[in-house]
Amino acid sequence: MKNIEYLVYDYGGVISKKQNKELVNKMCKILNITAQQFFSFYTKERKDYDSALIDAKTYWTKTIKLMDGQIELKDMDKLIEFDTKSWLDINKETIEYIKSIKDKIKLALLSNMTFDTLEEIKNLYWIHYFDTKIFSCEEKVCKPDYKIYNICIKKVKVEPQHILFIDDSKVNLNAAQKMGINILKFTDCENMKNIIENEYVFK
Repeated sequence: MKNIEYLVYDYGGVISKKQNKELVNKMCKILNITAQQFFSFYTKERKDYDSALIDAKTYWTKTIKLMDGQIELKDMDKLIEFDTKSWLDINKETIEYIKSIKDKIKLALLSNMTFDTLEEIKNLYWIHYFDTKIFSCEEKVCKPDYKIYNICIKKVKVEPQHILFIDDSKVNLNAAQKMGINILKFTDCENMKNIIENEYVFK
């Protein structure tokens, strides 16, 4: 079993549930595209938005341009609203587990996140369970860029081999592993809990 001093959590798909399908469908309706088309366009300019290199309106303007589409200003506001809300469904099981271990191990949150979403979650009760918080919008860099993992390592002040990073993205996990960080792919809370309890010891 490995000794770890810091548990580092991703937000989207781990702390929160997967993106809300109902709100994705509402965005698709505004854009007049299918869900499959939506996701092929949605991610293309997302890195700059998550890194706060562009704002929400610029992100959507660029994304709509990729689709060769045009929409009204009121619809732009709806897209921003639905997009932000689509990431706010919290995984209560994960939060309860984090609550149960917060006095036994140091916790960090490492997430690609827009300022719009951060504004919605920054005062929620569970955010205070985390000793360290690293958001792409504040650091101006996104996972899987190695720079954000370096920022994380420096902020938690723990050697990579004593960090366990939990994310649902294989790309993000692979990048962290190359930095010497232990990784755990999140599928559900029960699986995560079993792996942590059977393979790791809180130092």
